[in-house]
Amino acid sequence: MQTPHHFRLFFTLLTLLASGCSQNTLLAKQDYQTSQNQFLQGNAEDAYVDFPRRAEAGDFITTLEKAYLNLVQGKPQVKLLQQQVDVLENRVRYHVSREAKTFFYLQTPEDYYASEHEVIWLHFLLSWSYSLKGQYENACVEARVASSLLSLPWSPSGRFDDPAMRLFLAGLWTMCGEWREAQVDFRAAWFMDNRLAWARELSDREQAPANLFLVLGGPGPEAEWAPEMRLNPLRSSRQISFKLRGQKSELTVIDHSGLAVKTHLSPDASKWYERQLERESELHELILDSAFGGKATTSGAIASSKIAAKTGLGLLVGIGGTALGAVIANAGLQSGSDDLFKYGLITAVASITWGGKIIAEGYHASVKEFKQDVDPSIQYRYVRYLPEYLWLGWSDQAISYPVELRTSSGSHTYIRQPSVIGHTSVTIAFIPDARISYDYYRRMNYSTATAVPLHDGY
Repeated sequence: MQTPHHFRLFFTLLTLLASGCSQNTLLAKQDYQTSQNQFLQGNAEDAYVDFPRRAEAGDFITTLEKAYLNLVQGKPQVKLLQQQVDVLENRVRYHVSREAKTFFYLQTPEDYYASEHEVIWLHFLLSWSYSLKGQYENACVEARVASSLLSLPWSPSGRFDDPAMRLFLAGLWTMCGEWREAQVDFRAAWFMDNRLAWARELSDREQAPANLFLVLGGPGPEAEWAPEMRLNPLRSSRQISFKLRGQKSELTVIDHSGLAVKTHLSPDASKWYERQLERESELHELILDSAFGGKATTSGAIASSKIAAKTGLGLLVGIGGTALGAVIANAGLQSGSDDLFKYGLITAVASITWGGKIIAEGYHASVKEFKQDVDPSIQYRYVRYLPEYLWLGWSDQAISYPVELRTSSGSHTYIRQPSVIGHTSVTIAFIPDARISYDYYRRMNYSTATAVPLHDGY
């Protein structure tokens, strides 16, 4: 009787097919769902705890994302950020587009083409971290690198510069004690956007204010698939667009004694992502030639192979199990064993049921995988955790901590102490300032949209 051999062959094939269904793919939008939900509610600590478990250790994107989640809690992240800077130091390249615009780009060791604003934010985050640790000389070095990336005149019509980034850079200069440098960036912000008259006012001050508040707003944009053919400056050749989710509410800083500090809102980050998509279209061939491009391009094929394997597994279970049951039942008839005959029939029926269930699951999986294959926003890679805008306020009066940050939309949080205490006390904080819609919870598999109080600042 050959029944044991059939069992071994049958389950060996099942094991091989099952292992083929467990291939890892690139970190995708759905992997961030739980972490993003926490961050939208202002829970940066929980967003960090719920960060995707299978994130690649030490890569550019996740290093920046984790560093940002920690820094808004007041936790410096020098080591990993400095490792990124050291590895990437000689990798920045320049590219002249057909329209004579100059882009700089950075190809990371994992073959991700980091955008211009992401490269600059790497140095922002490291400068911020050094200041939190009291290493002000190192903080100024990183601020100077970021300033160079914003200022170098590669092409008068094409260099990357942005008023919101200049305002944050001015805050970083103030943290490390370089008010003269901060004045330059406040003036540069006003020069790019003349509505920022208050930035010019700061640039004209001979002395830094006694207290400076930088509050980062917005949870970061969400990449969306936009297959419509109408023109949109925030749309790439892959029909990706970025949706900013912050409400740009008014913000007031109120200290423990009731003193209110007025804040001013910066321009938003839409131009960062407009530039990113424009640059991506221009560097399209370079990106496709990279190992990452090949990996991203084949991700749909991998998904399809999973579906085929799942369907094949269902057929194998149904047909193979039925055949095995027939062998067992026949052996029972020949040996006169009623128990063996019944076991053969049960095996055949159970195999058909199990196989049908696997095929049904494969069908539902195929629909999901098809959507993922067609929708490029699901596996579109970018640094998700960055601010969309900032509020900036200052005061020469004594500030009594803790202070409350209160928005016109009803959000609030408390800051226990300044980030840096020096000639100027500088406080950097975060408020998501995002409307959490029922549609978002439905897409994220949550049933309610109840807002919760924000955690304390640092």
